[in-house]
Amino acid sequence: MFEPNSIPELAKLLGFLGNEQRLNILKAISHEEKFAREISEEIGVSRPLVNIYLKQFEKAGLVVGTNRVAQEPPYLKRYYRAVPFELVLNLDLIEKLEGGGR
Repeated sequence: MFEPNSIPELAKLLGFLGNEQRLNILKAISHEEKFAREISEEIGVSRPLVNIYLKQFEKAGLVVGTNRVAQEPPYLKRYYRAVPFELVLNLDLIEKLEGGGR
């Protein structure tokens, strides 16, 4: 289970995940790893934007990327897969978080 430690951390995570394109990227790689062009074509978002989002997902620890050598161009492809996670959001969690502003 993924559990943020503070109100600002939770807000940042919810803001990041509260984007339809990003959620579609996670959905596209939830059961099968793919490279950016495949994801881009599948969800109808530009490849540069998909690459930006994938890097953000990697930084957040929600996606893992692996470089692989291919037989045809591009010879180096980076495949991505989603890391299983669970986010439980309820008042008990929010109450425990630091930075409540009291």
